[in-house]
Formats: sequence, C-alpha cells, structure tokens
Amino acid sequence: MQSKRFYAPILWCTLIALPAQAATIKEAFALASQIDEPVQTAQQLKAQSALRNAQSMTPEPLSITISGTNSLNDNLSPSQGSREYEAELGIPLWQWGQKDRLLAQLNQVAQVEQGQLQLSRWEFAGALREAVWNARLAKLAQDSAQQKLQALEKISQDLQRQLKAGEVAPLDVNLAHQALLEAQLQLAVSQQQFSESLLQFQALAGDIPVPDQAETLPLSLDAVVHPQRQALQAQTQLAGAQLAQAQYDIRDTPELALSLTRERGSPDEPYKNLGKISLRIPFGAEGRTQARVTSANAELISAQTQVQRTERQINTQQQAANAARELTRQQLQMAQHSLQLATQAWQWQQRSYQAGQTNLAAFLSAQANFLERGFAVQRAELELGRANSRYLQTFGVLP
Repeated sequence: MQSKRFYAPILWCTLIALPAQAATIKEAFALASQIDEPVQTAQQLKAQSALRNAQSMTPEPLSITISGTNSLNDNLSPSQGSREYEAELGIPLWQWGQKDRLLAQLNQVAQVEQGQLQLSRWEFAGALREAVWNARLAKLAQDSAQQKLQALEKISQDLQRQLKAGEVAPLDVNLAHQALLEAQLQLAVSQQQFSESLLQFQALAGDIPVPDQAETLPLSLDAVVHPQRQALQAQTQLAGAQLAQAQYDIRDTPELALSLTRERGSPDEPYKNLGKISLRIPFGAEGRTQARVTSANAELISAQTQVQRTERQINTQQQAANAARELTRQQLQMAQHSLQLATQAWQWQQRSYQAGQTNLAAFLSAQANFLERGFAVQRAELELGRANSRYLQTFGVLP
C-alpha cells in the first residue's frame, strides 16, 4: 500500500549558490605570487650590477706590475752594482663599438630573465586556475551528494514510521534503504575528491579560501602580449646580440701600459727616471672567431624556429579554447532548459505518487533526476567559468 502523504524534502536547495569565499582568482594569484618577490628583486640587482660594470671606463680592472733588478756577483749574490726598479700600470681598452655591443647584450639578457619570470608567472597562473575550478567542481559534487542524501534520509525516515503503522509495504522501505546506501557511498567518494582538490589548490596558493567568482573577460585582447611570445622574442634578440658580438669582437682586449723606471749603472751614479708608454694589441684567431660566430648563428636560427613553432601552437590553442567556450555556453543553455522540463515532470510525479498512481521506485528515480538536473545547471555554469579562464590563459592574460 502506497502512502498518500506528499513527500517534499527541501529539493529546491539544489539551486542555491556555492558557499561564498573570501578571495577572487586575481586576489589568490596576487597572494600566492608574493613568494616570487625576492627572485624579482635579486634579478633586478643582478641586471643593475652588470650594467654598471659594462659602463665602466675600462672593460677589465686595471693592473699594476712592480719589478726590481739587481746585479749579481760571481756567487749569484746581490752586489752594489746596477739596480733597476719598475712600476707598470696596465689599462685595458675598449675596442671600437665593444661597449655598445656589450650593453646591448646585457640589456637583452635582462629582458630574457624578465621574460622567463613572466613566463613562469603565466604557467603558475594556469596551474592555479585549474586548481580553483577543480576544487569548485569537486565542492559542487560534494554538495550534490549531500543534498541527495538528505532528501533520501527524510524519505527513509518517513517510510520507516509508515511501515510501523502498516501504511507502506516492506519493499518500499527496502528500496529506500538501498538508495540511501548508494547516496552515502557517493557522498564519501565526493568528499575524498574534494579533499584532494582542495589540497592541490592549497599547495599552490596556501591557506586562503578557494575563490568563488568567475574571471571577467576584457573587452579586447589585442593589446595583450603573450608571455611565451615575449620570452621567445627576448631570446631571439639576445641571440642576435651575441652573434653581433662574436662577429666584431674578434680579438682579446688591447691594453695600454704606462711604466716608470728608476735605474743606476753603479753605486756612485745617481738614479735616473725613465717613462715608457706601450700598447699591446692581440691578434685575432680565425678558427676561434669562426667557431664563436657559427655557435651564435646556430643559437639565433634555433630561437627563430622556436618562435615560429610556438606561434602556431598559440594560435591553435586560442582557437580550441574559443570553441570550448561556445560549447560550454550551449551546454549551459541546454542544462537550464532540461531543468525546466525536469521541474515540470517532478511536479507531476509528486502528484501522481500522492494519488497512488506511481510506485516508490519511479518516485525515487524522478526525484534523483530532478536533483541531478538542478546541479547540472551549476556544473555547466562552473564549466563555462573554467572555459573562460582557459581562454584567457591561451592569450597570456594573468589574473
């Protein structure tokens, strides 16, 4: 005998929003990125120090050489004969255009390091975005399982009371208990999955709440510079600067030497002072120069090839991300329409069950379908938010 009572657990609770959190993805990214500030500061100091050295008066530090000469007797012992003392100051000289080429190369090195830092931040942003949406989807799955379990617990309790009063058959109570056990298992699995996803998020962002807001798409993405493009362009420009340096700096640094000599021929002669200026010009080694040029040219070609390959990958990823956004938008519309139909069908099932025209198995199936359709809308909304984040990631937009 079926009950004529109207079962109305709190089914519309499926339409409530997820628990509010304190942080947006942008705020989470800013907090999690604070750990990189010492690295940025160290790189800036390193670049400034290298530029200061390159702007010095000489390419290498000055050197001084001090020597003394004394005449020896037959026993190789110092005698009172001739003596000579010499002090020489070595001044390395910049070659023509060498300083400009070195400064250009150091500036490009700084750009490469900055590009690598931005690339690292972009990659971290992608991992953080995925962790946020995985955690939110897992939280929704947990909430869905919790709501289904609560609804089944209420029905099971009511049926248990009615069984004692002889209003329902034992089979109905058995079916309700089976559904309850399945719901408990589903809740335990969803809780474990949410716990894992939350740990993954906290490993990236620390102990901050999981953001509950979707990212806003900018009006235009034309002005955004993709970090991969920026890093590869900087690497290409550095390879070009290294090639220019290898082509023109074909010899070691020349050196100007200023020397002062004090000497005497015998003990009764006064010391004489002599000054000397000399210039050392190293010759270039063709084999070594050619090897440096060949190596630098290979680096340049490799960087240019990588730019072309990455450009194709970025364009493909952007097209795929845009198509995914369109699909998730359609899925959301279909989920909303499906919920409307499921709501109408659920109302009919309740009236039918109340009138004794529908058995408990059909009633529980209709209830589960209605609950699932409600959460399907929320899942579709979260999937659309994740698709938008992935779309922004392919354009290199940081949170």
